[in-house]
Amino acid sequence: MGKQQKAERKRWHALGLGLLLSLSVMAPVQAEPRLLDRIVAVVGSEAVMESELQQRLEQVRMQLNERGVRLPPADQLRQQVLDRLILDTIQLQQARQAGMRIDDQTLNATLNRIAQQNGLDLRSFSRQIEAEGLDFAQFREQIRQEMLIGQLRQRRVGERIQVSEQEINHYLSSPEAMEREGREFRVGHILLPLPENPTPEQTSQAFARAEALLERLNAGEDFQTLAVSSSSGDQALRGGDLGWRSALALPSLFADQVVTLRPCQNAGPFRSPSGVHLIQLLETRGGAQHLVQQTRARHLLVAVNALRDDAQAQAEARALHERIQAGESLAALARQYSDDPGSRQSGGELGWVSPGQMVPEFEQAMQQLAVGEVSQPVRSAFGWHVIQVEARQEADMTASHRRQQVRQLLAERRFEEEVEQWLREIRSTTWVEVRGG
Repeated sequence: MGKQQKAERKRWHALGLGLLLSLSVMAPVQAEPRLLDRIVAVVGSEAVMESELQQRLEQVRMQLNERGVRLPPADQLRQQVLDRLILDTIQLQQARQAGMRIDDQTLNATLNRIAQQNGLDLRSFSRQIEAEGLDFAQFREQIRQEMLIGQLRQRRVGERIQVSEQEINHYLSSPEAMEREGREFRVGHILLPLPENPTPEQTSQAFARAEALLERLNAGEDFQTLAVSSSSGDQALRGGDLGWRSALALPSLFADQVVTLRPCQNAGPFRSPSGVHLIQLLETRGGAQHLVQQTRARHLLVAVNALRDDAQAQAEARALHERIQAGESLAALARQYSDDPGSRQSGGELGWVSPGQMVPEFEQAMQQLAVGEVSQPVRSAFGWHVIQVEARQEADMTASHRRQQVRQLLAERRFEEEVEQWLREIRSTTWVEVRGG
């Protein structure tokens, strides 16, 4: 029931999903007319077809061209793409074998987010995809597969990453944590942009401009005024003010500098893929209590499975809700009917729940309930829930919140390395026959 951790862009990177693509890389796939398809690889019992490989090759070529990346020799690119296609096939097979699925409601929510990233509603987005030469139904299924692979990686790789209490204690006593934990920083930022693949002359000119701005700042000019007039950063019109953030929430490029600065002190220039940066520590403040409102709740779950489709699960949840409204105990019904193995024996008791622990649909419905109130059936990726709020309290989570942040930080640092190791393992243990010709 616990909500999987990750901020949105991080969460997707950690899961390995390329979902928030701009329309510029969603170029139409112009497949060459073919009289016959053929098998290029067999993965387990599943065939990978030449048409699939050609489609993926064309997508990769167009994406690389959009980014200005020089293409390798055709045979090397074909082999790279085929290797990735084989790995994707293995992962999808494992996801299906594990009974994992991405339902239409979850898929549509993701497609809506992609559309919003492109400044469109879903209908306009689908029309744009069709106008670019892609079949929208095929595009939907590609996104579903990417989400499924991400879900599988989170489960398989996530369970391999164990952060011990000793490791957390060691981090908390480290110089890095002593600098970062419990402090927040208000940072000013100036960005001098660079084009993709800048020339040495363009880079030199950007650094020269940054050095000139730094001299003016060191001479006493106001940072925020210069940011408004000179910066290309997102917050330029707010004086480059990034707002209050912990060091862990700052880009690492900034955080490593900020923890060494005094208020009104400048740092830079330094380079990133987006350009050349200057920063100033505007203010700092010490760590405060982390108070959260906790909810003690119980629920029963009617899951969607091979024996019960979504409509049947919803109808059963409604029937159970009516019985509760007529006076029966949610706890008693949960012990008899709930499909949540973690809470069924305790009558659906979830204990004290902090913000962010539950999936968004569940948490949103729970937060809207008064103490003692029972919800209408609520849909989530797990099925249909009936929720009851028993009590609320304000809790000081400072220490546990800090430890959870560190646990997540250490796990994220290991994730990408573990993904690569896991991919090598599943490739070596799966029967694959590559067919030439």
